Amino acid sequence: MKIIVCALAIQALLFQTQTQPPQTPQTPPDGRGGGRNVLGPLLGRRGTPPQPQQKQSVEYFTGSWHMEYVGRESGVSAGPRTGTLTFTRKGATDVLDMQTTGQTDTGAAFKESGTFEWKEADMSVTIRERVGTVELTNTGNWSTPLSIRTESQPVKSGNQSIRVRRNYQIINPASFTLSEEISIDGAPFQRLGNATFSKNQ
Repeated sequence: MKIIVCALAIQALLFQTQTQPPQTPQTPPDGRGGGRNVLGPLLGRRGTPPQPQQKQSVEYFTGSWHMEYVGRESGVSAGPRTGTLTFTRKGATDVLDMQTTGQTDTGAAFKESGTFEWKEADMSVTIRERVGTVELTNTGNWSTPLSIRTESQPVKSGNQSIRVRRNYQIINPASFTLSEEISIDGAPFQRLGNATFSKNQ
């Protein structure tokens, strides 16, 4: 009789073990155990850093900027140079007067002048400059707060026909960069130089 009772108890125990649902590992919300998410959060992933969102306005440029330019000499560039670029607003208009003074890497003084015009209605930019003996007119758009892209009309420098393409990267309220490309006599655009601008306090 005792043998039969023991056998029945063992069978009951085995049946109970087989019918119980498997235990699910628990992990906490932080991935160390104790929550529904077994894998936890993906490690090493960071959110995208916020992008600068400077409002498109002549007010961004108004003031004095320290410039450092690295590039080659050409009909529209004095080569490597440093200087100060000052934007002055013309009354209540969206036109800025531009004046640049500085020195080349050889110690020679240089001076440039021009205007920067912004039209909010179509997000367009027109930059007119006198560089050496050349007058450049660059037109483009500022449709994204992050950059301004312009391209010049062809101009004559000596016996060459020159076009200039520019890309201004708006880094933050006190800094922007400039990259320039040049096309001579209709050839493909090639890198001309790069500049960094830091706002003077």
